[in-house]
Amino acid sequence: MTSSYLLKLTGLSILIFTLSLSCLRAQNIRGTVWDENHNGLSYATVRLLHPDSIFVAGVCTDSVGHYQIKASYTGNYLLGISSIGFKTKFIPVHVLQDEVRLEPVVLDVEAVRLGEVMVNASSFIRQKDHVLIIPEKTQVRHSASGYDLLYRLMIPEVEVDRINGKVSAIGGETTLYIDGRKADAREIRNLNPKDVEKIEYYDVPTGKYMNDISAINFVMKQHESGGYVSFNADQKIGYLSGDYNVVAKLSKKSMDYTLFAGYSQREYSKLTDDRQEAFVFTDRVVRRQSTLLDDRVKNNSQYAQLNISNKQDKRLLSGKLSLVHSDSPDNYNRRSLLYDGDKENIESFSNVSQSGWKPNLELYGHWDVTDKQYLETTVVGSYTHNQYRYSYQENDYTVLTDNQEDMYELYAILNYGIQFKHRNALTIQGFHFHTVSSIDYRIGNIPWQHFWEGESMLFLDYTQRFGKKIFLRVCPGFSYIQYRLHHDDRKSKLSPRLRFNVTYTFAPQQQIRLTCPVGSGFLDISQLNTVEQQIDSLQIRRGNPHQRVPFQTTPSIAYSGQFGKITVGANVAYDMINYMRYEDFSIENNKLVRSYNSDRKYRNFSVQLFGTWKVTDHLRMRLNGGWRYVTYPSTSKSLDNFWGNLQVDYYWKDFSYGLYAKSKTKWLNFNLMSVTMAAQCGGYVSWNPKNWRMEVGVTNPFSTKFKEKSMMDREIYRCQNTMLAKPDRFAGYVKLAYTFDFGKKTSRESNSVDRSINSAILKVE
Repeated sequence: MTSSYLLKLTGLSILIFTLSLSCLRAQNIRGTVWDENHNGLSYATVRLLHPDSIFVAGVCTDSVGHYQIKASYTGNYLLGISSIGFKTKFIPVHVLQDEVRLEPVVLDVEAVRLGEVMVNASSFIRQKDHVLIIPEKTQVRHSASGYDLLYRLMIPEVEVDRINGKVSAIGGETTLYIDGRKADAREIRNLNPKDVEKIEYYDVPTGKYMNDISAINFVMKQHESGGYVSFNADQKIGYLSGDYNVVAKLSKKSMDYTLFAGYSQREYSKLTDDRQEAFVFTDRVVRRQSTLLDDRVKNNSQYAQLNISNKQDKRLLSGKLSLVHSDSPDNYNRRSLLYDGDKENIESFSNVSQSGWKPNLELYGHWDVTDKQYLETTVVGSYTHNQYRYSYQENDYTVLTDNQEDMYELYAILNYGIQFKHRNALTIQGFHFHTVSSIDYRIGNIPWQHFWEGESMLFLDYTQRFGKKIFLRVCPGFSYIQYRLHHDDRKSKLSPRLRFNVTYTFAPQQQIRLTCPVGSGFLDISQLNTVEQQIDSLQIRRGNPHQRVPFQTTPSIAYSGQFGKITVGANVAYDMINYMRYEDFSIENNKLVRSYNSDRKYRNFSVQLFGTWKVTDHLRMRLNGGWRYVTYPSTSKSLDNFWGNLQVDYYWKDFSYGLYAKSKTKWLNFNLMSVTMAAQCGGYVSWNPKNWRMEVGVTNPFSTKFKEKSMMDREIYRCQNTMLAKPDRFAGYVKLAYTFDFGKKTSRESNSVDRSINSAILKVE
């Protein structure tokens, strides 16, 4: 009996032990996380919790939204899924087997914006058609504006010039947006980085951004009440240059009222400007040496803008009314001239004055027709009054021109977007630019000129995701440009356009992208005329209304990858332009005529490497460089150049420190002049206590002879020039910003005032 009892007990123990092992064996839970369009949501956080919310395990989804998480035993769990910008979702999970496959989980977009967050993981998240960037608290704290924030984010392939206010990426200038509305890079200095929720970088622009080379969209936090007053100033040291702005905003429920105003000024002189020229006329060669004796470059501008916006759940309406004034009075140049064969030098004196007034009205609307459809429209109208005066004197030879212009511009754009069920989407975009210019030349071969130009475009932007790794974008379209000079025939050109992209994600956080845009370029309206302007005793500037519309395509292949704290990338591109616009030279009546033509080809082959490294939480580095080869096949002109840039930032408490360096660069201008810029370097120290932002910096501290050298050989005209200007040598700057909040905290507005003033006047330079 005892043996029988022991045998039964042993069998029961084995059964219990076996069942225990089964319960203790790790159970795999697999699934997929989708966004509202049923696209895989990459790098979402997946947490496995006990029913009492005690944490068990956690993972992140891969680049196509898949996840796998292990449960320690069978039983009941909660699965929590979250992602920045989406509502967190919890679902019950009952684990009874070795592997559980769950249905896809769809996360809804978060209607309430996020507050300040501390991002400890990677802040660069690759999504379907863009890179989502979550600014880290350290970067936000040490930035005085949206422009500063872009610089400190160190987006690998994006070049941010904080001194001159330029943002560019592979292929050209980057277009900046605030909550989907276009803004100028130079005009966002009033944006408060603390109010930036996230940044979207479209290296392959789709949808509403389809016509940009690249685009960056600042997504702002939204607040319903309160207000603030803020000012910022940027003052250069070593020469006169300053930019001063003030902004006031009041928010009340769904209404926002914002007033901007600002003033900028600049005045400096060149230290060196030596030029050697040779004019090859039919019966003689004239050589001229020119040395700068005295000059002045001076300009100032003022602006004011009122913004009013109303935001509801399904729509956003806004209006902007602005007034801009720009003035460049008495920019003179006094030179010593020595002609070949003469024994004594003579002096020349030139003076350029120009000014403009521009009132501008912009209306914007965005409507969510359904959860998967939207309609967006923008209409911009402006009037500009320009004045341009030029005079030149050399012994008894005198040139005088005095021009006035009235210009009207209209810009309208309409976007319609729809998301389909099968991980695809379509955006239809149509827009039209129209310009009418009337110029009174007063002095010259044509006393009056009337000109109009219009360009219409239509695009269908279709995107589709295939499986887990392939994303396709096809965007066919066309453009129709037409223009007419008074007493001349109307000219028009219909051009097909195509944008094609394929992205292959072959590993988590690694991808290869093929791109091939095909389209036409733009014409410069200031050159489309038959006007002549005397430059000096040997040269004439003349327009050409018979230029062809450029045709351009730029196939490229790019790689990007992220490995922990290091992000790397590479890009190879071949830029081809037919009917390239360039400066043309000819001889008429012993004068050099400088006009424009468009019968040449342009080729640019480039290789670029870039990378960023988050060394520690306090130290960041960015390095990029490359090689380019530029040639005009129908000529003997070509140029190749290696280049590189380095940026280092360090953060400590309320202080930040930075250094940058840029190698020597070369390029070919459209007039086939090769230009060489010397290497540059600089640094800054900033202090950011509470609502204050203060920064001191220097540029080129180790070089007092920073010179720009240029050379051109066009058979009938040869020129060599060496120039050194005060802004390019050792100089410094001071930045100061302060913000006063009242009531409840409200989001900061970007200073999106367009201070550019367009003109169709043919100018000497």
